[in-house]
Parts: sequence; C-alpha cells; structure tokens
Amino acid sequence: MIDENITAADTDAEPGVKLWKFCRDSQMVEWDWATGMPDIQRLSPVRSPASSALSRHIPVQGYSQVAGASLDFESGLEFELMLTLDRLPTTRHLVSQPFRLTWLDGVWHVPDLLSVDSEGEVTVWDARAEDRQDDRFLSVSQRTARACADVGWHFQVFPGLSSRASLNLRWLSGARRRPEWLSTTKDLVRSVVQDGAVIGDVMDGDDSGRHLTASMWHLMWTGQIAVDLNERWTRNTSISWHESTN
Repeated sequence: MIDENITAADTDAEPGVKLWKFCRDSQMVEWDWATGMPDIQRLSPVRSPASSALSRHIPVQGYSQVAGASLDFESGLEFELMLTLDRLPTTRHLVSQPFRLTWLDGVWHVPDLLSVDSEGEVTVWDARAEDRQDDRFLSVSQRTARACADVGWHFQVFPGLSSRASLNLRWLSGARRRPEWLSTTKDLVRSVVQDGAVIGDVMDGDDSGRHLTASMWHLMWTGQIAVDLNERWTRNTSISWHESTN
C-alpha cells in the first residue's frame, strides 16, 4: 500500500529512509539494521487490509502452502502473486504486508509481499497491473527498490499473469496437496508422459477412482509435469516430464 496523500512531485527527490517498521512476534518495532536482518520467520503483517465504500480493492484471504497459513491480501492480484510464488519449488517462506517504510519527508509505503528462496535471498514485491503503474507508484517503487538494495534485498513489481494463465494457475492450486497415493501412481504417470504426451493420454489410462488424473494435476502444480499456463487446456494439450524438478 502506498501513501495516497502524496503526489508524483513529492517523490522526485528521495530524502532517505527514516525508519523501517516490522511486526515481530505480534509487536510493532522500529528496526535498527546495525543489529542485522530481522528473523523473517518471526514476522507477521504490519497491517490488515480493509475495505470501504471508496476502496479500489476488496480484501481477500488465501492459504499459502509455503507459509503454512492463510495470508491477507488487498486484491486478487496479490493473491495471484502468492500462488505464483507458492508454486515455485525454490520458495521457502512468504509474508504479506511485511513492513512499513517511512522516508524523511513523511512518504510511507507498505509492500504487498516478501518472499525468501532456498538460497536465503529475500525479495520484496508489489503487485500492480501495468495500466495502473502511474508516476506516483513508479516513484515510490524506485524508492523502495533502493531501500531494499541498501540492506541486500531485492525488489520486484508483479504486473499479473494473462487471463488464461491466471485461470489455469487457480485451477492447479486446487491440487497443491500431495495425494496420499502419489507414491504408487507417480511412476505410472511418468511412463505415460516422459516421451511426450497430451492430457488425454493420462486420462485415458486412468482407473475409476481417477487417481492418475489427480496425480497429474498435482505434478503439474509442482512443475514435474510441464504445461503451458497461457494455453487453453483440453484433452489435446501437450505435457512433458521434468525429472530435475523436486
């Protein structure tokens, strides 16, 4: 969330960060970076998104498999970002509304999401569609990117997926949980897919319980079965096996 009272002119000359504020162990703290990086596992959101009659967004809540908890978001686009990161095998932790930055001129900003990968790299995210990235947003994003770089973190803007990819991702998110029978069906699915196949090939070889099909959707979520998210999926959609994916 960006301070809605600022103008583009207010962000032209960056005065430097006044403070970082985190919610650690449910207590708001002003962070002193001289003590090192905060323990991200102990962080919680610094604010809870809310809506009003004049709000542009409707708060949503979504379960993150990586975080092992439901996270609060200000929009469906932020939820889409969470699903995108949740699907990456390298994502290790997620925090929504992770901190509040305040600059010396009073401008403040709360990024949408923070992620940590398997190498310990931290990335701070803002979700904003390209057609809504106005001068004010871009200026505050640049400030945030510089503030993150100063402490060894990364910053990225997520503009959203295509409509087709978004729908497909949400469909796959329903198969995030590992099926209890996967240990016995994975090799069967791989034998069908490994030399190149289409979705219908797996469905046609399934039993009455549809265990192979359910396994296929889960393996598509994890990335072990590759599929084009931007394609309209039918029985004739091409899929392939990616052995290197965990």
